[in-house]
Amino acid sequence: MNNTDSNPKNGSEKPNKTPEEGNRSSLTPLQRFKASMKIGFEEWHDGIGYDIEAIRIASQAERDAIEQILINHSPRDWRDIEALAEINTKCAHEAIRKAMKDPNPVVRVTVARFAPDLITDDERTQSLKDALQNTESFWGLSQVLAEVERYHPEEVREALIKGLLNRKGEVAVHFAAMLFYLFGEAKEPFDWGKRPFFLRFNAEDRKERVKVFRELCQKLKINPEKYLRQKQELFKNIA
Repeated sequence: MNNTDSNPKNGSEKPNKTPEEGNRSSLTPLQRFKASMKIGFEEWHDGIGYDIEAIRIASQAERDAIEQILINHSPRDWRDIEALAEINTKCAHEAIRKAMKDPNPVVRVTVARFAPDLITDDERTQSLKDALQNTESFWGLSQVLAEVERYHPEEVREALIKGLLNRKGEVAVHFAAMLFYLFGEAKEPFDWGKRPFFLRFNAEDRKERVKVFRELCQKLKINPEKYLRQKQELFKNIA
């Protein structure tokens, strides 16, 4: 998957932002957290989150202060949701639920990632469908697909298949890779050994896109006509 997307890569992927060792002892947990909220190019490019460890070691008064900072932060960022989920209070939960109405689809998907117990399965599914229809390559696509890897009911798989025809080529490339993984034809969400095939979806020529779509459908035992008919009907309605 494209490693230039702005998306959260904590845990096994990318650590959350922490101060350098030399500065760590001179800052309080609250100061550490505030400093981590300054997002520069590296943080955006590598998807580095806020300093979650600072929340864990903060005093109750500092946690309360951090919570208010996050609740009042605007525009909302996926990092806010991750931090609010770590704080895990009633007020934090309310702020997370409100984020499901955020205009940014990446924020809504982040709720599903870090606080799935606070939303229904229907909300989780709809947030992913919306994100798959609207998220661009450099604005959180990797995060969205990471959530798809964990949660992919039929409606989400359908959105991926339709996106092969409807989305920009650079997005369709990643949709194809994820579908190969979900259908058991790849061992990872982006199988680099199959990259040449996936890249064929980044074609400006419409006929070439349909051709490779049919090939993918044959490999994954999907009926292509269902989706091609839907696409033709869409063009008729627009006309």
